[in-house]
Amino acid sequence: MKLLTIYGSPTPPGKLSRALDILADSVRSEPGWTHERLAPGERLSFTTAIWPEDAAAAVASADAVVIGSPVFRAAPPGTLKLLIDSLSVEDLRSKPVALLTVAAAQEHALASERHLRDVLAWFGALTAPNSLFLQDVALAQESVDDDTRRALGDLARQVLRLAERTHDLDIGPTPLAARRS
Repeated sequence: MKLLTIYGSPTPPGKLSRALDILADSVRSEPGWTHERLAPGERLSFTTAIWPEDAAAAVASADAVVIGSPVFRAAPPGTLKLLIDSLSVEDLRSKPVALLTVAAAQEHALASERHLRDVLAWFGALTAPNSLFLQDVALAQESVDDDTRRALGDLARQVLRLAERTHDLDIGPTPLAARRS
C-alpha cells in the first residue's frame, strides 16, 4: 500500500518538509507500505507554485494521504488549494487523509486544519480524527526532539491503520459533490 505525503507550501523545502521527512521515516518501518512525496514544481511567486501535471493521478493512486500545510494568514496557502481544486471527487472519496500543520504561532493551531477538514468533507474523504499541529520552532534545531518525532510517527500510524481497515470500502453516504446532476 502507498502513503502519499503532500508538501503543501509554495516555498522551498524547510520546516514543513523536515516534518514530512521524519513522518516518512516512520512509514519505512511499516510492513507492506511505501511512501511517495508530492510537492509543487515551478514557483510563480511567494504565495503560488504550480503542481506537476500528474499530481491528481498521484493522489488518486495513493491508499492514504498526509497533507502537510503551513499557515498563511490563518488559512492553508493558495498553492495547496490549487492542488485540491484539480482533484476529482473520486480521487479523495473514502480515502484516509491525515492533516499536519506547521506554523510560527500557536494561535494558528486550528486555522488551516478547520479549512482543510471542511474541504475534505466535501470530497467525502475519510479524515483522520487526530491531526497534528507543530510550531516551527520544534523543527528549527539540528536535532528534532523525541516528542515531536513520536507525534509524527503516531500521525503516520493513525492514517496507515485507518487505510488498512477501510481499504476498498466505499463509505457512505455519497458526498454532496458526487450527487450533483
